[in-house]
Amino acid sequence: MDSVKEGDKVELVCELKLEDGTVFFKNEKDKPLVFIVGQGKFFPAIEKELINMKQGETKTVTLEPKNAFGVYKKNLIAEIHKKNISSTAELNIGSSIQMKTESDKIIGGMITDIKDDKITVDFNHPLANKNITVTVTMMSIEKN
Repeated sequence: MDSVKEGDKVELVCELKLEDGTVFFKNEKDKPLVFIVGQGKFFPAIEKELINMKQGETKTVTLEPKNAFGVYKKNLIAEIHKKNISSTAELNIGSSIQMKTESDKIIGGMITDIKDDKITVDFNHPLANKNITVTVTMMSIEKN
């Protein structure tokens, strides 16, 4: 039976859990994740773990924050003047907000504080600083 090599197209079923067991992503066999191994479309640390897996095989790996959604960075918290917000939506603590960077990239954050004419926005990924347990089952392998 063939095993996965870099460049192979794979279909897999995947479940992502937090340390407390909370499942925050799970796909089903009829909707597999499909990608070419080694192109960096999935967590690179998991793509490496797929190498040599065989069809039908299941593997569980725990990713540290640096290999998952990143470590929490205090420099990704910003105080923004309300006048610089173009959104007409109501601003509430816990609300998501999207902002355009100077390079025209759209980034998302969560409002963590509101004071008079300023809001505080945390642009860290909501799962930053979390260990993630990833269970993958190899459904099919299409050789490169």
